[in-house]
Amino acid sequence: MTILEKRKLAPERDEHLKNDEFTVLNGEYSKNFNMYVIGEKHKEAVDFIMTSLERSTDNVLGYGIKMGCQKKYNCIVWDEEDIPEEYRVS
Repeated sequence: MTILEKRKLAPERDEHLKNDEFTVLNGEYSKNFNMYVIGEKHKEAVDFIMTSLERSTDNVLGYGIKMGCQKKYNCIVWDEEDIPEEYRVS
């Protein structure tokens, strides 16, 4: 996702964060960085991601899985570094 795309989506992302419409995947799936699955159907999206990872040969949350999640559930996977501090899970 480009910086411009992130800026356009940030208000929507923040609204979902305020409404607790997100799930955090711990770093074991993405080079030791937490990933945030954000959107109304975040729980269904995480189920899709976990099923995809179980079928994956490298068990890493890659581009194809992220895109499938976004298209199927209208959720976006964000890197923790792109999440405002007040919403980060310790």
